[in-house]
Parts: sequence; structure tokens; C-alpha cells
Amino acid sequence: MDGYEEGGIYKSYFPSVNKRLTQEIPVFPELTTFLTGHGNIISHLYRLGQTDNRMCPCELEEQTVDHLIFKCKTLRNQREEIIRQIRNTGGNWPATNETLTNNYQIFFVKFVKSLEF
Repeated sequence: MDGYEEGGIYKSYFPSVNKRLTQEIPVFPELTTFLTGHGNIISHLYRLGQTDNRMCPCELEEQTVDHLIFKCKTLRNQREEIIRQIRNTGGNWPATNETLTNNYQIFFVKFVKSLEF
């Protein structure tokens, strides 16, 4: 999913507005960046014309939210930790964005907080 349609990335985490309104979600800039695909995500900065290259510094592919969560070589250790935590609770990896916020929010928030933007 490219997530460029209005609210596309956010909707991948919270497809149901009613369900979202019943959830307590911590609010901090890095999490907002992940939930919206905005902020310091290079693909977003590229769309705004603030950089001329949309590639992640890991050089694997374009830096998107999904790339950071599921593929970025630089975040291998952080990803291995969230995978371990999810699997220890009986969950599967890869998880959908919706599952990350609904079932594994504590692990997902910890993952996001471990990143440097």
C-alpha cells in the first residue's frame, strides 16, 4: 500500500473510526509520524519537495512507514525485538498495521520510541 490517498496510512492502522475512538493511544510526535506517514519519513519529505531522494539511508528501497517497520536493515535489532515480543505472546509476524495498534500496541509503541528521527 502506498498510503498516499487521504488518510491511507492512518486507515491501515485504524480502519474503524468507532473502534479507534474506544482505544487509548499515546500521543507523541514519532508515533504520529508512523500513524500518518508524515513527519520525518523520507518519502513524505520527498513528496513535499524537501529532499530529492526518497531512498532510505539503508539503501534497500524507498523509506516509507512500512519499510521502516518491516524491511529497513538499519532497524534490524529493533525489529527483531518486536518480533520476539509478538511471538512470545503467540502472535504472528509479519503483523498488519491494524494488528500492531490493536493487539500489540505496547510493543509497537516501544518499537517506535526506540527509533531516532
